[in-house]
Amino acid sequence: MSLLTLLCLLAALVWVVHLIRLGNVPLAGLAILLVGTVCGPAFFAINGPLQISADRLLWVLVLGMFAVHWRLGKTDFRGLTRGDWCLLLLVLWLGISTQRGGPVPGDANPVARWLFYIVMPLGMYWVARGSKLEPRDVRLILNGFVGLGLYLAVTGWCEMRGWHAGVFPTYIVDPKIWEFYGRARGPLLNPAANGMLLTIAWGAAMLLWLQAGRLGKVLYGLAVLVIALGVYATLTRGVWVGGVLAAAILAYHHLPRWVSIVGLVAVMLVAGGAAIGMKDQLLRLKRDKNLSAAEAEKSLQLRPVLAIVAYEMFKDKPLTGFGYGHYFAHSRPYHDTLKYGTRLSSARPYMQHNVLLSILVDAGLAGLLPLLFLLFYWFSCAWKLVVAVGPPLAVRQLGLLMLMAMGSYWVNGMFQDVSIIPMVHMFLFYLAGLTVGTWQRLASAGRPSSVVENRRAAMPRELVCG
Repeated sequence: MSLLTLLCLLAALVWVVHLIRLGNVPLAGLAILLVGTVCGPAFFAINGPLQISADRLLWVLVLGMFAVHWRLGKTDFRGLTRGDWCLLLLVLWLGISTQRGGPVPGDANPVARWLFYIVMPLGMYWVARGSKLEPRDVRLILNGFVGLGLYLAVTGWCEMRGWHAGVFPTYIVDPKIWEFYGRARGPLLNPAANGMLLTIAWGAAMLLWLQAGRLGKVLYGLAVLVIALGVYATLTRGVWVGGVLAAAILAYHHLPRWVSIVGLVAVMLVAGGAAIGMKDQLLRLKRDKNLSAAEAEKSLQLRPVLAIVAYEMFKDKPLTGFGYGHYFAHSRPYHDTLKYGTRLSSARPYMQHNVLLSILVDAGLAGLLPLLFLLFYWFSCAWKLVVAVGPPLAVRQLGLLMLMAMGSYWVNGMFQDVSIIPMVHMFLFYLAGLTVGTWQRLASAGRPSSVVENRRAAMPRELVCG
């Protein structure tokens, strides 16, 4: 048996070397996302000093593929941008910050958090950033997201309805894993993360629907409806708002401006009226099977308390924070303050539920400011791809998908620390790498004009000059 195993490994090695030389790097990155979502550490893992799973092994393999392609001259990396330097600064500072703040309680490992939630996404960013991306690759990536979204949507709907026979992997509906049980938490076991991936898939399906033929519009239209049901099945308010924002971004770009503005105002009025009229129902929405409506309302009331704790901690260490991953090691005394006339101790067992406050407390302004600049830079690159005139349609599709992903990240990040949820940064950094790399290649080839610039060029000179 050992000889047979050795022969199989040698045969596999031959195929691996062949795939590394001839494989498609952007699609290999997509494979990491798909495997990491469906068959991540919760599905299979080898525990040790650092947990090993299928997606992490594949990540190492794809980095090796990228290195080989770079050595053979098959990549298209054109130097560091301001965003790249900012990203490297952020990753370096968070790595240094893990060594500050002393020991941490329990089994928490700040270095492991940094490796899996910051360094691995950084690897995804560089792989996508330096890859030669063709229009057909963008279409395949969009279809890959749609396929993942259909799986997550069907699985999530079965979770919510209690149809456990339709759920795979089965650990998703294990009642022993009680948190978020009864909602569409998916293989990531988190409805917010599941909803963010569904939102990306929903955006991809809508983009493909817009450009499809008659049969394609039927198929992609059905995909849009199914994924929308999955978004609803998360029973997560932030996910719902993020989904609406993604649809608004797409509508703003494709509809006439007056229709977009009227529609936006109408949606805001209807949503505002519904929120006022159904305030109690929204606040006391029963979502988890093991969580009462009153407890659901309490989860919202904890957000301001956690914000007060973050503010008090920030005042003591505003520049450098208390150390990345060291929140629980230092937050306890701040829950005992009485100056705000409310009991802050109710939030003692909980982490920060806001990604910006979490980074601010752990890494200080030295961590938060690079993150904000990085998000703004990625948004700027995506917007430039969307409004550019001349590049292929796939370029604008990529820019729109990045904008929708960032909108979902921002909305959900206001209610959850999405930076420590599995796969969230992997998806965001992968799309960011594709976006920045594509924009840099377009800019170096001769910056394409934007829609606004073209309109100004068509105007009489006296109107342009004022």
